[in-house]
Amino acid sequence: MKRKIIKDLLQLIEDFIAYLISYRNLSKFTVRNYKNDLKSFKDFINLDNNILLKNIDKSLIRKYVHYLNTKGYQRSSINRKLSVLRSLFNYVSTNSDFDEITIAMISKSKIQKKLPNIISIEQTERLISSVDVTNLSGVRDRALIETLYSTGMRVSEISSLNIDDIIDKNKIKLMGKGAKPRVVFMSGNARIWIDQYIKLCSQKFKNPQNNALFLNRFGTRLSVRSIQNLVKKYGYKSGIGVSLHPHLLRHTFATHMLSNGADLRTVQALLGHSKVSTTQIYTQVANSDMKKSYFNSHPRVSLK
Repeated sequence: MKRKIIKDLLQLIEDFIAYLISYRNLSKFTVRNYKNDLKSFKDFINLDNNILLKNIDKSLIRKYVHYLNTKGYQRSSINRKLSVLRSLFNYVSTNSDFDEITIAMISKSKIQKKLPNIISIEQTERLISSVDVTNLSGVRDRALIETLYSTGMRVSEISSLNIDDIIDKNKIKLMGKGAKPRVVFMSGNARIWIDQYIKLCSQKFKNPQNNALFLNRFGTRLSVRSIQNLVKKYGYKSGIGVSLHPHLLRHTFATHMLSNGADLRTVQALLGHSKVSTTQIYTQVANSDMKKSYFNSHPRVSLK
């Protein structure tokens, strides 16, 4: 079959998004991130309406990277956007006149990996204790923060959690990134607060939406943005001196697990990482914490 020539890049992007939704079985959260990253490329294209598919070459990719730099994006963000761009061009390379050599031109910038930020065990306790549990929303927030910290799940995963995803006393089944199922475990404290929250919800909401676990005041599923906002709120309220977000609690979970002797492969499985190298960075944070603990605690460190 003759391969069609695609000249309209903006239409190509729309087709790619439709393909992701229909055939890749990606979560709404992941598709939204793809859209956001491709929006940068659409904005760049709109600066020059003469750009056609055949005009894309190494020079144009360099101009796009320069454009992203002028917009103030970090290198890690630029690399993510370039990765999405590669996926876009891989999609079209099989049925268009797009040259596969161009895909190879979209290379990542070399960046030094930053160690993820975490909070200490003491800060975590302050965070959890800062929640006022004298009302329904407070009990929900306590249950949610306990669950985030004790499972290490992503914010999109906890937002989409249903009551029947709790399959045992301390086990939760998840549909993770890339529609990959996995099982995580929660602490006894998390289970106690979840049980209390479910009991209170059953008294207030007679028909909660879709069996969702965490609800807003209208009885519908708590959104990703709402979870991010409430975690940030308690970060400030607790006075821990950190701009808190759910992914930081995921970092903290992994680091605390490794610091307390958990096997790297176990933490990899709990986090849902496909590559152990992704989990490996948390060992550096754990080692850094151990070094601080040593120099702060050993009685002869200060002696000369």
